[in-house]
Amino acid sequence: MAEITRSEFVKCALGACSCSLVALSSIEAGVAQSGNSEVDTLKAQREAIRIRYAKLLGILDEEVDQPTRKRIFERLGRACADQFRAITYDKYKNDIRGFLAAIQTPGEWVEKAEYNEKTGTIRIFDRSKTCTCPLVETGLTPSDQCQCTLGWQKQTYSAIVGKPVEAELEESILRGSSRCVFRIQVV
Repeated sequence: MAEITRSEFVKCALGACSCSLVALSSIEAGVAQSGNSEVDTLKAQREAIRIRYAKLLGILDEEVDQPTRKRIFERLGRACADQFRAITYDKYKNDIRGFLAAIQTPGEWVEKAEYNEKTGTIRIFDRSKTCTCPLVETGLTPSDQCQCTLGWQKQTYSAIVGKPVEAELEESILRGSSRCVFRIQVV
């Protein structure tokens, strides 16, 4: 596996973003000419973003070693968790039971959550039958993306319980399962 410098990575990422902007401009122009609604434009943009993101992940797989990719994706997941902190770990700090109850209500993303306080083990069974990341296109996005969600799990649950946690993926849609299941272990 070839090593890539930080500046080469940034150039690559910026190049992908630039290409995305050109592609999105073309999509917008095509949708505008066909008279479709703003919703159709947004759907086309989302699809273009998902395809481009999957290609970026493929490039990273070819150009960046596995340990570095793992760290990058975990950091991305932690950053994503920070975006939602007001409704997750800020709201439920030191209230894991309240958080688990809230995320299992109808309309939320968790079908079932198990918490064993004695062992410090939390298991999360996602409700969705597709990957919930808006950047992911199932069947196109590489399963390296799953490391991102593990970063999200670690950031969110460690902030809620006030202790470090480890996160493990027991099942994954991107790895061929019909759902995602996570095991979070308080350390």
